[in-house]
Amino acid sequence: MLERITNGRNGLWLSLALMLLLAMPGFFSLPPVDRDEVLFSQASRQMLASGDFVDIRFADGPRYKKPVGIYWLQAASSAISGQPDQIWSYRLVSLLGAMIAVGFTWGIARLVMPAEFAVLAAVTLAASLLMGAEARLATTDAMLLAATMAGQYVLARGFLPLGRGQKPDLSLSLAVGFWVAQAGAILIKGPIGPMVALFTLAGICATRRDFAVLRALRPIWGVMLLLALVVPWFAAISVKSDGAFWAASLGRDMIEKIGSAKENHGAPPGTYLALVWITFWPGSMLLAAGLPALWRGRREAVLQFAANWIIPTWIVFELTATKLVHYVLPTYPMLAILVVWAFWKLRGRGWLAALPGALPLVLLAAVWVEAGKLGAVLPMGFWAGALTLVAALGLILWAYRRGAPMPLAFALAAGGMTLSGTVYPTLARLDLLWPAKPIAAIAAAHPGCGLTVAGYSEPSLVFLTANRVKFVSSAEAFQAFQLPGCQVIVAPKADLTNANKPVGPFGVSINRVMGLDLGSGRPVDLYVYLKE
Repeated sequence: MLERITNGRNGLWLSLALMLLLAMPGFFSLPPVDRDEVLFSQASRQMLASGDFVDIRFADGPRYKKPVGIYWLQAASSAISGQPDQIWSYRLVSLLGAMIAVGFTWGIARLVMPAEFAVLAAVTLAASLLMGAEARLATTDAMLLAATMAGQYVLARGFLPLGRGQKPDLSLSLAVGFWVAQAGAILIKGPIGPMVALFTLAGICATRRDFAVLRALRPIWGVMLLLALVVPWFAAISVKSDGAFWAASLGRDMIEKIGSAKENHGAPPGTYLALVWITFWPGSMLLAAGLPALWRGRREAVLQFAANWIIPTWIVFELTATKLVHYVLPTYPMLAILVVWAFWKLRGRGWLAALPGALPLVLLAAVWVEAGKLGAVLPMGFWAGALTLVAALGLILWAYRRGAPMPLAFALAAGGMTLSGTVYPTLARLDLLWPAKPIAAIAAAHPGCGLTVAGYSEPSLVFLTANRVKFVSSAEAFQAFQLPGCQVIVAPKADLTNANKPVGPFGVSINRVMGLDLGSGRPVDLYVYLKE
C-alpha cells in the first residue's frame, strides 16, 4: 500500500497535498499580520486597482524596497480569487510558492534516494515551523524559495547522483528553466536567489575541477535571456521613479541591512544556528539524530552538493547585521534532504532526536506567559493542542526508532499539523493582538466619516480600511475635531485632552481599544471618538 502511494509521481502529489493541508490552520482566520505582510498586500491591491503595473505604491507614498514580481503575482491571485479585500487572497501566492518548493525538494531528493525517502524529505520541509509560517504570510519569501528551488533542481540534475562522475547533459529546456528561475528570483527579491545559485555552481565547478555544468547551462544565451526578462521593468521603474527606486531598494533596504541592524533586528553571528532547532522543527529532531552520520558521509556527492549550497549562503546571513528569521529559508530544502539521506543511509542516534523535541512545548509555554501578561484567556483548543503535541512527539520518536520512512513522514506531518493547529488559530482568536480589527469595524459602521488615528500607525489598518485611514500626530488628532462633517478620531485619551481643552464639547467617546502593537511590542490603549 505505502509503495503504491509513493511510486512514480504519486509521491510528489502526496507531498504537495500534505503541504496544502499543513498550511490550512490559520490561513483564512489569521488577521493581517502587521508590517511586511500588509505592506506587500496593500501595495498589490493598489496596483490592481490603479492598473499601473510598473509603479509600486503603499497608501499615498512609493514602496520601493523590493522589485515588482511579488506584487504582480499577488495582484493576479487577488483578481483571480475575486476577493481583493481579503488578506488570504494575497497569501495564496505564498502557499503556491511553498508547494512548488516542496515539489522541487521531492525532485532533488529523488535523484539520490528511493521514492518513499524523497517523500519524507519533502514532508520534512513542509512540516517545518518556518516553512509553515511563510506559507501563511503574503510576503516574498515562499515564492522566492520556489524560484530558487527551480534553479537548484537544474544544478542538482547536473551534479547528482554521481558528483564528479556525473555527466552533466542538461537539456535545452532545463537550461532555459534555470535562467528563467534566476530572472523570477530577481524580480521577486533581487539578488538572493542568484546568490544561492552562484555559490552552488561555483562549488560544483570547484568540486568537479571543470566547467562542464556551467557550459551545460548555455551561459551566454542564458544571461541574454535573463536580461531580456528583467531589464524592461527595471528600466521602466528607473524612469518612473526618477532613480528613487535604486536609492530605496539598494541603498536603504539592502546595503544598510548588511552593514547595520535595521528596525531593531540586529543579532550576533550564530543566531541562525541557534534558531534552526525550533524553526526547522520537527525536522530538527532528525538533524540532531543525524549529525554524526552526516559527518561520516561527508565525502558523498549529496553532502558535497549540500555543502556548496548551504555553507556559503548560511555564512553570508550570519555575517549580515540585520537578521530576520526567514533569511536562511533558501537553505532549508537541502537541509531536509540531508537529514533524510542520513536517516536512509547511515541511520542516526535516535536518542539525540529527543533533545530538540521539547522545544515546541517551550514555544507554547511562551505563548501562555505572554497571553497572561496581556490579560488574555487562552481557548480550550490551545490546551488540547498542547496535549496532542506531546503525543505527536512520542509518535515521531517511535517512527524514527522503527526506521520506516513513511510512518516517520506521517509522524512529522502530524507534529507540524498539531503545532500549527495549536498556535495559529489561538493567535487568531486573541483579539488583543489585533487592535486594527475593532478600529476598522468602527470605521465601517460609520462609512461617511473621516478616520483619523494617532498613537497607532500599523499598516494593517490601511489594509482593513481600504486606505481610508489618515495617520497623524497627537496635535493633529485634536485638530481633526475642527474638520467639517462626520469624523472618527482614535488616539490615546491624554493626547486628545490637549492641555486644558477637553474632548467633550467636540465629540462623544464611543469605544476604547486596548491591545498590543505587534510592530513595536508596546501596549496600545486608544479611545475612539465620534464627531457627528
